[in-house]
Amino acid sequence: MNHSIFRVCLAGLILLAVLAVPVAADSPTITSISPSEGYNSGTIYGVVITGSNYNLTSSLGSVVLMKSGETNITAIISSPGSSSTTLTCRFNLYEKTAGTWDVIVTNQDGSYSTYPSGFTIRSAMTLTSVSPASAKTNNNSVSVTVAGTGLSDVSSLYLYNSNYSNLSATMGTVAATSVKGTFDFTNMKEATYSVCVRDSAGTTKCGLSFEIVTDLAGEIDVSSSPDGANVYLDSVYKGTTPYALTGVIPGSHVVKLTKDGYSDWSKIVQVTNGGVTTIFADLSSTETATVTTVPTSKPTTVKTSLKVTTAKVPTSYPKSTATTKASPVEGAVIIGAISLGIVALHRKY
Repeated sequence: MNHSIFRVCLAGLILLAVLAVPVAADSPTITSISPSEGYNSGTIYGVVITGSNYNLTSSLGSVVLMKSGETNITAIISSPGSSSTTLTCRFNLYEKTAGTWDVIVTNQDGSYSTYPSGFTIRSAMTLTSVSPASAKTNNNSVSVTVAGTGLSDVSSLYLYNSNYSNLSATMGTVAATSVKGTFDFTNMKEATYSVCVRDSAGTTKCGLSFEIVTDLAGEIDVSSSPDGANVYLDSVYKGTTPYALTGVIPGSHVVKLTKDGYSDWSKIVQVTNGGVTTIFADLSSTETATVTTVPTSKPTTVKTSLKVTTAKVPTSYPKSTATTKASPVEGAVIIGAISLGIVALHRKY
């Protein structure tokens, strides 16, 4: 009886020990990622990882992008699974290194799965220039080069205008910094279009302007006196006189001539389709004549032996009142009269 109890207890202990040993969970698997690429200009949202045995949360377990020599990029899991088949997450790819990255999914228990080169980071597409920037309608073969960055995966190049259908180019050479294509402008409307590129992931980048102009044209033949004047058509330098301005769009245009030492010359010219307009400019010199000044001779002092007399001009003074002297006759008459008066008085008395 005691042996039976012992055996039962022993069996129970063995069972408990077996139950205590953890059963290894199945590791996660990865079968696909969508989208499988993004640009290093910001955050990519809604990346769906499909597989099996996902058992992780936003705080337990992880989804990581890994590339040799680079810092890991850890996703934020927005829809974790529990033994499920899908994960939804987002990655911040801003300024991350372009290229292919491994995808690693790690469950809560530490089991993980790697999807080699499962995600591609691309450099953001930019468009910096287009050459040429215009072309004539009804030209069936115009080669256009678009320069920029992140263009290595461009699959199409086209012109966009909301009033017309897109015009796609026949693709030429594609590189990281440039895309070449050839356009057929037969019967294309004269208008300004946006230059657009699209990559294999469907991402589109537009921004540059391309102008389709009339195929009608005229000519302006320019000459001047003297020759060698700079010729400008609508403020754009063309060459020096004599010069033939060909392929000019009909309408009003400003022709300007400049030359060192001469005044600028300009004229508004009317150009007609197929017509030739001839203009001649007689340039005016701006050089100033040099005037030579002859110095005046220094006055010479001549010495003479003549004595120079200085005449004094009397100063004017107020006139004095003159005293009149009596003549001798008048005095005698007066004396005589006095004497007669005395004698007469004496006789009376």
